[in-house]
Amino acid sequence: MLPTKSKRNVKPTRGKAALAEPPIVPPRRVIIPRPDVLHNYLDHKQICQYMDYLCNRYPHFVRSYTLGLTHERREVRALEINWMNSANVELSQQLRQHSPPQVYLPANSKTPCPVVIKGEQCRNTIFIEAGTHAREWIGVTTALNCIYQLTERHTRNIEVLRKLRFIIVPLVNPDGYEYSRNKNPNWRKNRRPHKSTKFVGTDCNRNYDIFWNSGTGKMNRNTYKGERPFSEPETRALRSMLDRLGPNLLFFLSLHSYGQSIMYPWGYSRDPPLFWRELSTLANSGKCAIKSYNGREYRTGSISCLTKRTIAGSVVDYVYGVLRVPMALVMELPSRDLGFQPPVEMISQIGHESWYGIREMCKRAYDLRHQIQRETEPALPAAAIYQAGAGDGAGNEVVAMESKPAAAATANTDEPQQATPKKPKKRVKRSVRAQHEYILKLQKSSKAAAAGARLHPRQMPKVASAPPARLPGAHGDGPKLPLGVFL
Repeated sequence: MLPTKSKRNVKPTRGKAALAEPPIVPPRRVIIPRPDVLHNYLDHKQICQYMDYLCNRYPHFVRSYTLGLTHERREVRALEINWMNSANVELSQQLRQHSPPQVYLPANSKTPCPVVIKGEQCRNTIFIEAGTHAREWIGVTTALNCIYQLTERHTRNIEVLRKLRFIIVPLVNPDGYEYSRNKNPNWRKNRRPHKSTKFVGTDCNRNYDIFWNSGTGKMNRNTYKGERPFSEPETRALRSMLDRLGPNLLFFLSLHSYGQSIMYPWGYSRDPPLFWRELSTLANSGKCAIKSYNGREYRTGSISCLTKRTIAGSVVDYVYGVLRVPMALVMELPSRDLGFQPPVEMISQIGHESWYGIREMCKRAYDLRHQIQRETEPALPAAAIYQAGAGDGAGNEVVAMESKPAAAATANTDEPQQATPKKPKKRVKRSVRAQHEYILKLQKSSKAAAAGARLHPRQMPKVASAPPARLPGAHGDGPKLPLGVFL
């Protein structure tokens, strides 16, 4: 017999099979805290954190891109929401087979933008940007609300997700935004200093290459256009994405405050665009949706008509005039009485009511996609103003020059601006304040009548307010906006 080892000397040994086949442990997901995007003004780090949270939670249809860095080394980021792709596990098997494949870029790829889709259905992308002007905090929160609606509440917005791809840049000017939050709430420009001067900042919404020379060349102005087109890192970052995605863009929307209006090009010219009727229909669809939601009345018209001034070098004119995107609008959020930074209690209400209008405009843009063919459109109209002399225009006098009158807007363009009566302006200003106070009064009375039960805004009675005064000769409805709104 062979000698046996005592139990005391036997050492427990693992089998070879156990060493070769370790237990399968599922990979741990990175937990990213979710910031409160609906009831607070977030800083730049929290905005980036929310975008990372969504990419981690919905990796099959949400992706994030870094477009560039600002002067103070902050990221300008964009979020792509592409529901209809074959990698989306939440789609049915039949829809996944008929959806285009998700394009994965290599790790060392230098392409910071979404891939351009080619084919018959390529022009289906909605582009939304906000935060170009530092002090307009409500525009940033509204863009984040749009992201929230399309991701965390995608089941309620599945209709637009099945038709359209969304790309949203919630904060174009992070340097100015942080400076506005911490130092000067009224700061408007970015924070890049100008060499050999004491002045800092350029208006990014005057820095695009479309009749750029018509802008002001004085550095101390809030609307300073910069040394040259695309001189700022923020505008170059946005241009890199817009130029690349131009063939895919269907509808471009720029969020600002606080004019309570929806405007279409042109800003640099007093002439209406060729497809101004379709653009007016698109703007009115958003106006009617917001009015039916809670009674708030928006105005619609061209930028130069509603503001009663020309605005050269804006991103909307660049997208519509240079890239020839079929539809482009500016949405000025409410309202003058609330200012650029409404109270925190109003963030959720303004964001939700704006989303109803934005969603309706996206649906309408999809319906109008075959009616607007810009390939054969004539050249751009002449600029309404020019700067006399050559050079950068820093010391030149701005000379007003009317462009040729168009048949759609001929009545009042020949009159000088100083002849505009002031009474309609004051009357409309009072009506805006009264309308907003009436909306708040209705909300309080509805809450009291329900004995503490919170009513949905759709259950509130509609506001019966008089329509805004319409100035003669304009192809939009509404009087002059206060200076410094979209401007």
